Amino acid sequence: MINMTEDLEDKVLKSIEKEKVTYADIRIENSLMTQIRTVNRKVERSTTGIESGIGIRILREGAWGFAYGPIDNYTDIIKMAVQANKLNLKHKKEDIKLAEIKIIKDNFEGKQKKKIDDVGFDEKIQMTFDADKAQEDEAIKSRTSMYREVLRRMVLATTEGTRIDYSVPYVRLGAISVAREGSETIETYCIAGHLGGLELLDVRTPQEIGEKAKERALEGIKAPKLKNGRYPAIIDGTLNHVFAHEAAGHSAEADLAENAGVLKGKLGKKVAHPNVDMIDDGRLKEVNNIVHFGNIKYDDEGVPSQRTHIIRNGILETYLHDRASAAQFDVKSTGNSRVEAYNVPQIIRMTNTFIAPAEDAMNNEELLELIKNGYLLMQAGGGQVDVIKGTFNFGVAEVYEINNGEVGQRYRPTTLAGNTLETLNKIIGISPEMGDPLISTGFCGKDGQSVPVAGTAGWLAVKNIVIG
Repeated sequence: MINMTEDLEDKVLKSIEKEKVTYADIRIENSLMTQIRTVNRKVERSTTGIESGIGIRILREGAWGFAYGPIDNYTDIIKMAVQANKLNLKHKKEDIKLAEIKIIKDNFEGKQKKKIDDVGFDEKIQMTFDADKAQEDEAIKSRTSMYREVLRRMVLATTEGTRIDYSVPYVRLGAISVAREGSETIETYCIAGHLGGLELLDVRTPQEIGEKAKERALEGIKAPKLKNGRYPAIIDGTLNHVFAHEAAGHSAEADLAENAGVLKGKLGKKVAHPNVDMIDDGRLKEVNNIVHFGNIKYDDEGVPSQRTHIIRNGILETYLHDRASAAQFDVKSTGNSRVEAYNVPQIIRMTNTFIAPAEDAMNNEELLELIKNGYLLMQAGGGQVDVIKGTFNFGVAEVYEINNGEVGQRYRPTTLAGNTLETLNKIIGISPEMGDPLISTGFCGKDGQSVPVAGTAGWLAVKNIVIG
C-alpha cells in the first residue's frame, strides 16, 4: 500500500474544491516495475525502478482538465489542471456529465504466494537465461526471452467521497524462437503471465516456456505450407480472445462506437450468429487456480468491475462505458474506465474479453465433428485490425488439418483474416471450456496507454474463413 496519510489526500481535494469544480479525482501512485530482455543470452535491456506521482482530473463547467507531477507539487498541478480545463472549454461540443455511482471505501492487496520484491534482480535475469538456454538448437538462429513485472500501488480518491487504496502484482515471462531451414525462416513464441507473484514460474517454468517456443519453431519450419484460401475452421481459445478483443471489442468501446467503427448505431440489432455471446468480464478470477491477467476489482473511476454481455444471443446489447459515456447513453457505467499510470487520464478499456455460447454449447470433440473437414488454428500471434472498416489479420502459430473429424497433419504457421461482422455471423459452434489462462495475456495499447488484458476461452467453429 502507499505510505500516504488521508489528511494529505483531504488537503489536496479541498484545494481542488476551491476551484469550484463539479467533480475531481486524484490518483496517487508508487509502483515498482521491472523489464528484462535477453537476445542470444546477452542482456539487451534491463530496467527496474519506481513510477511515482499524482494525477489530478477535474470536471468544471462541463469539460475535463488533467495534469500530473510529483506529489509535493500538488498545488502547481491543480493550477495546470485548471489551465487544461480552460483550454478544453474552448473546444467542447457539449457538457460532460457523469453517471451516478455508489461511493466506495476499500483497500486491498493482490495475492502473491511468492512476492516479486522478495526475489533479486540477478535471479530475474537468470530466469530469462533459463528460458534462453531451453531454446538452444542448431536450427534456432535467434533466441529472445522477456520478463516483465509490475507491482501497481495506487490510491484513488474523489470529491464525491470514494477512496480505494490497492496493490496489485502482474508477472509475465516469454520466449521467441526464430528457426531457419535453407532460405526459410519462421518466428514463434510462448508467453505465460498472471495476476500474482513469482509463483507463476512454479506453474510454468522458464525452461518449459523456452522449450515450447523452440518446439513450435522446429515443428513449424519442417511442416508444409498450407495453400492460401477460404476454409472451414476451428479457432482455439487464444484466437477466440484475440478476435473478441481486437476485431470486435475495440469497436464496442463507447468512445469509438459513438463516432465510428463497425458497431456504431447497432445497439439492439443483430450483429452475430444467435448462439454468440461476447463478454467482457473484469471479475473473471481463477481458472485452474490462475487469476486472469485482466482481472480488476474496481475500474479507475471506482466502479466495481462486472460481467458485461456486449453481445447476447447475437444482439448487440451494450457498449463498454466509463461514467461520462454512460451518462451520454443514459445507462450505468460498465466499469471499463482504466489507466496505465498516474500520468495519463482514464479512458475506456476492456478487461477479459471472449466469446461464449449463448446456448447449445458443444465440447471440442463435437466441434471437430461439426467442421468434419477443415483446419484447427491454435495459438494467436500478432496482427492488424482496422476497427473502422472491420477487417483483421492475425498470426497463427499452429495449424492442423481436420480430416473426417480427426486432428491430423500439421502445417506451417500462417495468418487468419476476415471481416468482423461477417465472422461473427459465421460462428456455428462454441465450446464453453475455458482455455489455459496463462497463455493469452497481454498489454493492450490504446491512445498511447497500455493495460493488462486477457480472456482465453473456448474453441469456436467458423463456417469458413480466410487462412493464409
